[in-house]
Amino acid sequence: MKILSVKKVQKIFGSGETAVTAVDDVSFEVKAREILLIMGPSGSGKTTLLSMIGGLLTPTVGSITINGTDITKVSRKQLAKIRLHEIGFVFQSFNLLQNLSGMENVQYVGELAGQASAVAKQKARELLIKLHLENRMHALPAQLSGGQQQRVSIARALMNDPRMILADEPTGNLDSRSGHEVMMLFHNIAKEENRSVIIVSHDQRIKDISDRTLWIEDGRVHTAPPEPQTLVRDPVCGMRLDPRYTPFAKMKNGREYKFCSKDCLEKFIPEK
Repeated sequence: MKILSVKKVQKIFGSGETAVTAVDDVSFEVKAREILLIMGPSGSGKTTLLSMIGGLLTPTVGSITINGTDITKVSRKQLAKIRLHEIGFVFQSFNLLQNLSGMENVQYVGELAGQASAVAKQKARELLIKLHLENRMHALPAQLSGGQQQRVSIARALMNDPRMILADEPTGNLDSRSGHEVMMLFHNIAKEENRSVIIVSHDQRIKDISDRTLWIEDGRVHTAPPEPQTLVRDPVCGMRLDPRYTPFAKMKNGREYKFCSKDCLEKFIPEK
């Protein structure tokens, strides 16, 4: 069953001589139970494309259809309902409300969708238990690890039973172990719960769980990335990385080190 259809989408920012084409003539489809990974260098248009799919930006040209509804042709009110009920968002920076507990962050989304407070609270509790946060659901975000915060954000994304999950660099702030746990959660969400999962990421590890990869560069999408150069290893977790497209790097003693995540970058202690 087809969940998403993107047809000849283009996004232009500005006009005249200052116009910039961030996404150019992109078309693809995503089915239920499919995990699609979108990769490419920084500034290539990945996040702009994901934002249009999520209804956060409007294409200059083209159509985006979710469950049979072209979201480029609906009213703002209808679009807000689609975002609330049909799409779950997961971000690199978690975007949790810092004054609310994990439980309250998840429950709040259900209440926004019209669920009674008691019903939303029970569902939030069930989701957090399912994501192995039964002992941390009443903690504030500042009291949770990065991996735990990301699991709360995944529970929040699932709260209204969306058919599609959109994740923007979901492992970017996590160490290798937490990143792997989050990847397997996305795998289970797609395969066991009949949802579509679309992930924008530099993380090469996500290829292991994705069904296919779209490579975007200069706003255009290709079915496969170009052949990588010699891979390098993250000196903290040992993960193999393509040095051209790894967002985290540090120069030390005349040598450049590459990292899979911000967490590994911060943990790095160079040899003397």
